[in-house]
Amino acid sequence: MDNHEYKKNKDELNKANALVNKYLCNFITNKFLQTFYDQDGNVISQNKYASSCGLSSSTLSKLKSSEGYDIPMATIYSICRYERHSLKDLFGEFEKEYGVDIPL
Repeated sequence: MDNHEYKKNKDELNKANALVNKYLCNFITNKFLQTFYDQDGNVISQNKYASSCGLSSSTLSKLKSSEGYDIPMATIYSICRYERHSLKDLFGEFEKEYGVDIPL
């Protein structure tokens, strides 16, 4: 593979990764971040929810943006832990909705 082909392939992979991140952020937002609840089911502020998850409010704002962002696994885990939702279930639901081969 020459340098031009490598760069083209790398660019395509970066686009695919960005798209997966966008879909994953949107999926998590729709599942958990439309309205924020505490452990007793009471509506709380984004700041309180973020603090309860061990995250910053700005992290949640980035996650909720329509373009998403390069979400760290630790952020996903923190939200799932707070929501008492397994990573296995979250990614299973994500695959069910988006499939395993997201087209560019």
